[in-house]
Formats: sequence, C-alpha cells, structure tokens
Amino acid sequence: MDKNKIIFNGIFYLIITTIFIILLIKEKSIGEWVRVRRDAFADRLVSRLGFDGLPFGTFIKKAIAFTESIGSAIILVLIIQHVYLGNFVVPTGSMIPTIMPKDRIFGNMVIYKFTEPKREDVIVFKEPIQNKVLYTKRVMGMPGEKVAIHNNHLFVNDKMIDTREYLPLGVLGAADYWIVPKKGDIVEVIPGSDYKEAIKEKNIDVDKLQKYLVENPGAVDQILPDLEFTVNGVPTGMILDVIHDKKHVKDILDGKKLTLKLDENYYLALGDNTANSFDSRMWGFVKESRIKGKALVRFWPLNRISLVK
Repeated sequence: MDKNKIIFNGIFYLIITTIFIILLIKEKSIGEWVRVRRDAFADRLVSRLGFDGLPFGTFIKKAIAFTESIGSAIILVLIIQHVYLGNFVVPTGSMIPTIMPKDRIFGNMVIYKFTEPKREDVIVFKEPIQNKVLYTKRVMGMPGEKVAIHNNHLFVNDKMIDTREYLPLGVLGAADYWIVPKKGDIVEVIPGSDYKEAIKEKNIDVDKLQKYLVENPGAVDQILPDLEFTVNGVPTGMILDVIHDKKHVKDILDGKKLTLKLDENYYLALGDNTANSFDSRMWGFVKESRIKGKALVRFWPLNRISLVK
C-alpha cells in the first residue's frame, strides 16, 4: 500500500479519534453548551413567529430540542459506521453457509486504510456493475495472480485451492485463465467491431447507452459483443469501471481501443455459495478503492452471533 496513503489515513484517524475522545471526556459541558444555544435559537424563532407564551410556541421549542437530539445522535452513528464499525445486512444467499440471507454483520472499516486485503478475507465493497450496491464476497484472487476454474476448483498460479469447490460459471468459467490486474499494469479494452452503426440503428445515444449498461449488468456482452479486456497483452476478465466513464463508452462505441495504466490493485471476489453467487466469475474484478471494510462479526440473529471467517 502507498506510504503517503497510509500517512494520510493515520493523520485522519488521529484527528477524528481525538475529537471523539474530547466529546467523551467533555460530554456534559459540551452538551450544556449545545443546549444553551439550541434553546436560545428556539426562543428567538418563537418570538419572531409571534408565538411567545402560546401552546404552539412551546411545541416548536420541544420539536427543536427533539430534532437536535435525534440529529446529533444520527450524525454520530453515521460517522462511527463510516469510519470505524460498519453495520451491514446481507440480503442474498451468495455467502451461504458463512453468512445467511438477512444476517446483520459489523464490518471493520479501519483495516484496509492501513493494509491490503488478503486471500480468504470476507470483504464489503461497492460493486462495479451499477455502482450503488454494497456486496459481501470473499477475496480469492490477488493482484497479479493467474486464476482459473477447472474441474470445479479454483486454481491460483496453477495451484488448486481446496477450501471449497467453484462451479465454472460465467465468463471466468469459460476462459482458460485470467490475470488479476495490479497497479501499474497496462489494460487494453478492445472493441470487437465498430459498434456505432448498430447503436444508431437502435437510436440510442451515448448517455442512454451508458445508463442502460449500468442498469442492466448482463447487457455488456449483448450490446458490445466480443469486447475484450487484456492486461499486459494477456486476455483477462472485465473491468466494468470503464462503463462508468462516458468518454470510455464513447470511444468503445467508435471502435477505438482503450489503453489504460492502472493506478490501483484489483481483486477477484467470489461468493461462498459457489453454485449460486453473482460474483467476479460473471462481472470481473473489484478495484481496491471500492473495498469499504472487512466483515468482522455477525450480530444478528442473536442465536448465531459469531466471528465471520
């Protein structure tokens, strides 16, 4: 991991943690300071509205006090969840038997600010397909590694991973092997043809096409057939981050080859429910900046509280 990034993250966490410690130590005095100013604001507002001494004026003051209390609590919880301890619900069965549908887990949001993910880590990340949903999968391919699925097993650098079987699903299942991209690699995105004429026939402009590709993950192969990704000249899996850049989409439609030098590492993320998981086998790689945290502990349901391993 880049040293400058570690230093920046260290400074950030030092500052934010110091603020929380001060808030904890000075809780009563800070609370009183906020209360005085909140009440003064409420009094001024009620006076300007002409509700002094009226029941509605009292209601406004109580509403402001309630809103401030709830708002402060929500802000603190959101900061804690984003910076320290994430709270996630897993809606699907892609991680069965490790994580069951509707399980709630806490995620360590600090660890990947100072170290890189390791193989077998269960990560929470923002998926590269629609770019809005958080997925929970297991890291199984590391940057620069050769990965393949043969005989219902994952092979990494030609060595079989025997922790679980993986069915040859999706694009990876049909490929001889992929190379997981790493920082500094040269990635080429090679159109199978000039797609512009075909798109014109359907009367779809670039903006509409990009939106459609993002909203329909399976449409990449249909609308952009034979779109090929290579890393250092070797065919590999999809890097769907390119469809979130309108300029890249336009160049691809024009039949132009994209040549990109990667500034981040990428990972292969697979579900433990290997026969029924929408994962990297279908949609390619996860870049490091998309990874938000490491699944730490299941806290709901109560009868299955346990560490996530």
